[in-house]
Amino acid sequence: MYLGGLVALSRLIAAGLKALAYASGGLLLLVTAAWLIGEYRWSAWTPASPKVAFAEGAIGLETFPLKYALVLEQVSGSAFRNGRENGRNLWQAYGFLDNPKNGNDAKPACVANAAEKLPVGFTISRAIPSKAFVTPVAFAGLACAACHSGELRREDGRKTGPIYGMGNQDLDIIGWSDGVRAAVLDPALSAEKILSAYEARCGASDGLPARSERLLERGLIDVWLAGIRDSIGGDLSRYDLPFHGAALKNASDLPAGPGRTRPFRSIVRSALNLPGADNAALSKIPVVFEQELSLRPRSQYDGSIGDPVTRSMVAAFASGASIDALSQPQAVSNIRSAAAYTETLGISDPVPSYSEAFPDKTLDPQRVAEGFGVYQRHCNSCHGNRPPGERSWSLDGATSIHKITPLTAAAGRPAIGTDDARINFRYAGMLPLGIWTDFPGSLLADATVSLTAQQAQLSAAAAKAESEGDLAVAYFWQQQAATLDLASRKYRLGHPLSFKLDTLSYELGYINSPIPRTYLRAPYLHNASVPTLRQLINLDPRPKVFCRGNNRYDPDAVGYKTEPPAADGNCNDDQAPFRFDTTLRGNSNAGHDYPWRYDDPQRDVTALEKLLEYLKTL
Repeated sequence: MYLGGLVALSRLIAAGLKALAYASGGLLLLVTAAWLIGEYRWSAWTPASPKVAFAEGAIGLETFPLKYALVLEQVSGSAFRNGRENGRNLWQAYGFLDNPKNGNDAKPACVANAAEKLPVGFTISRAIPSKAFVTPVAFAGLACAACHSGELRREDGRKTGPIYGMGNQDLDIIGWSDGVRAAVLDPALSAEKILSAYEARCGASDGLPARSERLLERGLIDVWLAGIRDSIGGDLSRYDLPFHGAALKNASDLPAGPGRTRPFRSIVRSALNLPGADNAALSKIPVVFEQELSLRPRSQYDGSIGDPVTRSMVAAFASGASIDALSQPQAVSNIRSAAAYTETLGISDPVPSYSEAFPDKTLDPQRVAEGFGVYQRHCNSCHGNRPPGERSWSLDGATSIHKITPLTAAAGRPAIGTDDARINFRYAGMLPLGIWTDFPGSLLADATVSLTAQQAQLSAAAAKAESEGDLAVAYFWQQQAATLDLASRKYRLGHPLSFKLDTLSYELGYINSPIPRTYLRAPYLHNASVPTLRQLINLDPRPKVFCRGNNRYDPDAVGYKTEPPAADGNCNDDQAPFRFDTTLRGNSNAGHDYPWRYDDPQRDVTALEKLLEYLKTL
């Protein structure tokens, strides 16, 4: 009886376990099916128009969960505050543009109206940062327009609306990035803290589906938080600890400041996986309109990129988009479309002229005509022109257009004489091959980008370095070949944004290009070291040290109105807290002394005044 009872009990238990296994398996299948159905819904997207792709299209720069972005100031404000806000919210204090869709309503920023409440150039997508897959959690990130849209504010308070294609010269993107890194490293930050702050503002939904959705959302946000902390923590040897507090606006700690980036420090870290802390290649956020290839076959101040799509992709890559994120179909589509938009922006899609931006400023037609003559004699050969009253840019007589002007005089070519830190830094010559082989090509015979050619170039680079005795560089290229091999297994047909090697180049100089809408290019030179056009053409002396930030625009001087530091040497105005010292590496305001140097005894002030009047019309 006892033995028989045990047998019966064991059979009963086995049957129960079998039923439980079936039930668990069925539940797992149901959960998997539900996730797959949900993923199909979450990943659904419609290709955006070029303008929408530029303004709000995801390009692999998803940053943090949307609900976190909406309560960022309440939850993580201490990571960003630097003491110079003076009543501005955190977005405004770092130069992001207020969204004109926002209006003046007092509704709190919630998921339903996030697209109107977040600053210009923010995007919302389901892609988890750095990964090539989607989740039910919405993430906020940056689109092209965050950096490449600006507005002009005058001394009397008048301002233009956001101008697409203009570089945002108020945006302190590096200070902001350090704030983001500090915020997510906060040990007290959790998904529960984020969601509780959001629900306190926008309310929480009741019912079992809503509670289940919240539980899933909390789990996914905690997974994101753990992943980004591991990523930032693992990269501290390359990126260092983020600054905080007053250091976020201190030029000694973060030397880029408003309207500038350190693109080559970033791309050395991203593409070559090498440190770049000593890289002083400071660069102004450029305008990106009238990029049509017939006018501008090579982009960047040094002419280093020969394709608009690759230019946009490299910009996203340098800004933190991972290679996997850049393979997402939506990101690929948006990058291609946004690049196409920059080619026609300012041509078929207008960018306001000087007279449209400042209708109270009347230009003298006679002075404009005479200034055009000065321009033709001194500027046209390098930049081309726009005849007064014409819409199209002309390259007639531009004998040096699209050529590289070297840093120093060579072979009868005059020197440009501007700051060389952007192009003369360690690893500069390695970047074209390094970036090219980060994006694997294909083994298909008709592939545009050949994986075999990439492998051959890496082998040749390693052999060359070894023959020159540079054994560490030879080792580096061998490691790059191993990395390429692994990546090529993931992207069997090649990365969707792979490109030809000759798309990238490297020369020690700056390229001569057209300069349409010259008034929107302030501050001038590639490193933003000359605040106004009057100073650039040497009508006024170029300041040695000045204060930068959210400066007011001066339409008469054609540029930003700046003030010198106070008697204590500091920039004490909260609107312009960044101390720009042109004697520091990467900040030089020397060079491009055309038509005459300021101290040239032949300098013709009257001719320069007329030239300035014409330059306003471009």
